[in-house]
Amino acid sequence: MSTFTRAMWTKIRDGFESSKRTPTSNTTSNTSVPPYASRTYAFNGDVIMELDRQERVTHVSSSGPAHRPLFTVGVGVFDLLMLIIMYIVQRGTTLTSDTWIKMGGKYVPCMKALTYKAERDMYNSGLKSQCHAFLFPYQIYRFFTPMFLHGGVTHLLNNLVYQALAGSLLERKYGTKTFAISYILFGFSGNIMSALVRPKTVSVGASGAVYGLLFFCIIDNTLRIFTIKNLQDKIIQFLIMLLVIPYFVMSVFLDVDFSGRIDHAAHGGGALMGILVAIFLCEMPEFITKRVPNGARRIQFVALVAIVGYFCISLLVFYIKPIRMK
Repeated sequence: MSTFTRAMWTKIRDGFESSKRTPTSNTTSNTSVPPYASRTYAFNGDVIMELDRQERVTHVSSSGPAHRPLFTVGVGVFDLLMLIIMYIVQRGTTLTSDTWIKMGGKYVPCMKALTYKAERDMYNSGLKSQCHAFLFPYQIYRFFTPMFLHGGVTHLLNNLVYQALAGSLLERKYGTKTFAISYILFGFSGNIMSALVRPKTVSVGASGAVYGLLFFCIIDNTLRIFTIKNLQDKIIQFLIMLLVIPYFVMSVFLDVDFSGRIDHAAHGGGALMGILVAIFLCEMPEFITKRVPNGARRIQFVALVAIVGYFCISLLVFYIKPIRMK
């Protein structure tokens, strides 16, 4: 290497080293050197650049602080207490439809007036005694109370297992308040659909709400596979789905609680609301949101309109649709 070349490299090296020394001066400057400041040197037409970088490692958590599944535990305990009360009211271990109606099960003749006057004159006195006089014949609370009642121990246990599994996961992530509202919406939707499709049957159970939880959980975990980066977390999400999906598949084709009474309409209503709530609450992957301007907010807005529209239209159809005992 020539003397000139050595001199130039020495000058460059001294410049690099001087930039790393702490200056000792009595004068203070208001101008701060940015962490990614650079020095550029020209040498025979070539450019030599050094970036004075400060390496930083940042750990970002995609999920917020975990919440305790208070509502999930509370609902499970309340469901158990209600079943015990139903056995006390029944005074036996075999629950009948009269007990379900008495305790607040879904029964449309208690929820709106019979369409024809002749039937009202004939049946109203008996229905008033059977349904209780409170708010008869517009006992709208029966859209909600059936989700806390069950037809027996196996029915309760079957719902509690998957309610605890999906519920604890979702409540830990989204918080007790959001989860509680979602759960009520799922059960409400399931009972509306059951009342529309099967108006003459008595229905109890949290299956509509559980189906909403299952679909919410499946969609949430599926989308998280695309939004999280850690391979271990992706595997965990996949394993969770393997636990949740079999219940849905079996309950479509089999009587999983051996009750002999499957309300598929309630399942469908809960599942539909679970899908809409998941679209509204879940973090959407970038390949979905980037297709339209402000994609995440637009998706949330569409989901919210669909939720409100579904309930408005369903309730309107419910009260317009004729109901008769025969």
